[in-house]
Amino acid sequence: MIHSDFNPKVFYLNHCYLSQMKSANRKIVEFIRDKWVIPIDNNSEFARNHFLEEKTVRRIKDDENYNISLNTIVRICEAKNLKLSEFFAMVGV
Repeated sequence: MIHSDFNPKVFYLNHCYLSQMKSANRKIVEFIRDKWVIPIDNNSEFARNHFLEEKTVRRIKDDENYNISLNTIVRICEAKNLKLSEFFAMVGV
């Protein structure tokens, strides 16, 4: 049974927004993994140099469903001397 306040258009727009957010998240995680984590090939070193816990680096590297936090992105950008806007432009989101 559908509630009378159910709006299929709002549901569809929310679904599209969430899909776009998941897609942007994957692009960000894959960019960090492929450009910065994998080339170092040392989770501990990357974590130490980017103000992260090693488990966060493992998740970036191995967890296909990892939702990266803005705080993690900020820490990485600070370590790389990047503005957030520069980072997001590099990633293409």
